[in-house]
Amino acid sequence: MPDTKINYLEDRFDWVREQFTLLDHWNFFNVADQALPGQYWLKAVRQFYDFQEAGCTEAAMSKHDIATHPFLMEATFDTVARSAKLIGADKDETCLMYRPLQAANLICNDILPDIQPWKKGQNVVFTDICYPSGPYVFMNLRDRYGIELRCVKNVNGEILMEDLEKAIDENTRLVNINRTTAFCGFTFNVKEICKMAHKYGAYVIDDACQALGVIDIDVHDDDLDFLTSCSYKWQNGPEGAGVFYAKKEITEKANPIYRNYLAVEMPEGIPISLPNHDNIKSWNHPQRAEISKFNQDVVIGPAVFGWQASVKFIEKLGIKNIEKRVRMLGQYAVNGLKEIKGLEFKSPTEPNKMHGIITYSTGSYDRDVKCWNKFMYPDLGIKPTKISIRSLGGVGGIRFSTHYYNTTEEIDQYVAQQAEMLYKIKK
Repeated sequence: MPDTKINYLEDRFDWVREQFTLLDHWNFFNVADQALPGQYWLKAVRQFYDFQEAGCTEAAMSKHDIATHPFLMEATFDTVARSAKLIGADKDETCLMYRPLQAANLICNDILPDIQPWKKGQNVVFTDICYPSGPYVFMNLRDRYGIELRCVKNVNGEILMEDLEKAIDENTRLVNINRTTAFCGFTFNVKEICKMAHKYGAYVIDDACQALGVIDIDVHDDDLDFLTSCSYKWQNGPEGAGVFYAKKEITEKANPIYRNYLAVEMPEGIPISLPNHDNIKSWNHPQRAEISKFNQDVVIGPAVFGWQASVKFIEKLGIKNIEKRVRMLGQYAVNGLKEIKGLEFKSPTEPNKMHGIITYSTGSYDRDVKCWNKFMYPDLGIKPTKISIRSLGGVGGIRFSTHYYNTTEEIDQYVAQQAEMLYKIKK
């Protein structure tokens, strides 16, 4: 267990930054796009291949080796348990999954229609600043079943709770949100949304890719139905892993079309080494009433090792410490950028509506792109600064995202560079 007496972000900050060696070469404010590689998970991934090279891949009888099939690895079971704890869930409500796109397809095309078939007249509620992978899946429901798509419009980069509440009614089957929106950083009160939806018997999906690993999440306290997240953004982990949560009563109720033979109740364990193994009789048992029956087994061994190391690193730093620092840095950046004349904030700047993502514009798309190019490809002798250009739902511009390894000095430098760029471009 991590030493909770040490606040690594205060007491050993230099050591934390050393985990991200690219910080020596870049000023990095682009974690909302993709995380910097951390030495802790790079080491773990390399160890996986070292174990494989050493032949530690055996899956024989009841003895399973270190780097065997992911569904047999001790590392997988440990990672699931740690991921569950990170979101306030039980381990039998949680499995590994790569992308929210997989979760949206599983929920909309398998889990929910098994509980109750989709019917014309039902609706799905989402927002115009929701990441497009969800709405694209919902369009299929519209085209196949006549499901109404209700898209709540943002107001200056924010979704007003009263607007969302108006969109939800007795015909709402599903409400989809991004706990923190990807393109402008607006952060929802998920607990209140669950209350709104559950009042009418609707389910809530939370795409938490831009929140997990940076803010404290408790799915039980929120009374959330589904949560999905990748591992390679604010989680500071590798590509290829992530977490999927479904409320226990849903997993007990649903009998998915997607079948995972490893989720079967096996009285004698996996029977492939038994003399009486039969590919019908040995597997003709009910599926376990837990989330393993939704597990698509797409997270491969090295990603498991890397994600395990990443969750351990979050535990070591402490999610509350991470959240406190990121919110502080976010507000520090907001205050600095507000001093620059001519900048327009496109995202909320109130502390309770954001954490580390800020989207702003210099007043035109062309100027934004010129600034982006100057940050990314500066004059010789100046560190490149990694940021993004993003736009969705009429909210767009330069997206700046600061994580716990950033410093106020780096933010000061960024603000000074942005002010100078804007002055020269306008001159």
